[in-house]
Amino acid sequence: MIDIAAMDDDTLLDTMSHVAFQKLALVENDLSRVEEPYRTVAMIIAAQGVIDNGGLVYFFENDWPHTPPYSVYADAYERIGRLAAARAIRDAAASFGIETPEKNVEARRQFIEDHYNESEFGVDCWEDCICGDETVLSALAEWVRKNPPE
Repeated sequence: MIDIAAMDDDTLLDTMSHVAFQKLALVENDLSRVEEPYRTVAMIIAAQGVIDNGGLVYFFENDWPHTPPYSVYADAYERIGRLAAARAIRDAAASFGIETPEKNVEARRQFIEDHYNESEFGVDCWEDCICGDETVLSALAEWVRKNPPE
């Protein structure tokens, strides 16, 4: 059992993400086989790390393990109260104009290339409010405190 009450946010998220990624490794990175709150922690930590490094472009330009629907990432951001981030992921995924963009890396990359704005370092039609959003991790820590592991 993890004693979350005694931890600051950074320690809490370091501990939870360590356990979450261990659990993911045991199930070959299949998020659907990891229980909450570890699933949400793994999704947010992984997605936010990628997005902070290169915005939604980095998030969408490569496949995620087991190609989960992008809605599961949006749902995770929604769960922790980051509604604008969830909406940005949903809107960007819908902009590809295909039913399951997570399963077509070539179409995603072509769309990104066709709509990339070099002066803005992003895709013109995307609202990338997630990159650099320092409130994401504090919202995640708050959510974990309200939804502790059993």
